[in-house]
Amino acid sequence: MRHTPVRISATLIVASVLLLLVLRSLPSSPEPGPELIQVEGGSFMAGNFQVPMRTPDGAQSVQWVAQPDQGALEPYPVEVNAFSIMKKEASNALYDRFLKQTQRPARWQAVKGDEQQAANMPYDEAEAFCAWLGQNSGLDMRLPTEAEWEYAARSRGQAFPWATDNGQWQEGRNLPDQEQRTQHYDIGSFPANPLGIQDMANGLHEWVISDPTRDPPHVRVVKGGGDDASTSRNTIPTRGIVFPLSESSIQAKPELARLRHYPAGTAYFQHATARCVAPLKSNGAPAPTRVPSSDAPAVFDEATDKP
Repeated sequence: MRHTPVRISATLIVASVLLLLVLRSLPSSPEPGPELIQVEGGSFMAGNFQVPMRTPDGAQSVQWVAQPDQGALEPYPVEVNAFSIMKKEASNALYDRFLKQTQRPARWQAVKGDEQQAANMPYDEAEAFCAWLGQNSGLDMRLPTEAEWEYAARSRGQAFPWATDNGQWQEGRNLPDQEQRTQHYDIGSFPANPLGIQDMANGLHEWVISDPTRDPPHVRVVKGGGDDASTSRNTIPTRGIVFPLSESSIQAKPELARLRHYPAGTAYFQHATARCVAPLKSNGAPAPTRVPSSDAPAVFDEATDKP
């Protein structure tokens, strides 16, 4: 039996449609996620701590790293289990992918270089972002606790005032200088800390999980430097307390329009982003309490903001 050209064409069309449906039904390979840094567990004194400081005239004294008005917690012992943490802050491009896949409202106005800019997100979306990121990577991801964040920023509990490559505040070398602080630097523009983590002293503030035994349930906590106020006062123990936005404040600011559907008292916003962590299984070996480092300076240069 001979097939006519019309029947052949129809058969090819049907076969092509079926093949396309089969290809669409196949699981797509996940897009690459952010780079993670593994942090060995250990114990350290979280919260505020003292270090030797040197003033510009060469005088030395032992000083508290965070000042009394910066909300730092009193020193407290804590055991931190091993975990992986994002090397860099969440980018706008990654945040947009999360919003699209979870069918959430679009974020604030897009900007040039979104792949290189840190994502500004409210607290509840930061939590959801980490959960989504974990689902895509097969990891149990979440925001870090405040103790985990400090442990990583201090390169496993070392006495570093700032989360820079050498623990020092050196404008123009490992942090933006005074004139550059109003600029939006690309993620990862400055050297990493000794663990290989970047931008914990600059960029955006970072949401952490607060300790219910130390903070009331209606507040949220941010850590690290910020591009809106990236000053030398933002040392590692420094913490920002964020209260929920009022309905009137949300209504008054056009840039907060996407938060208007939030129930009263549930919207937390502070120019902050997410740096997610994933707990790791212990290898059974006793964890050292700190990372030995011959490069750590014995004395830190006191950094004062210019008027």
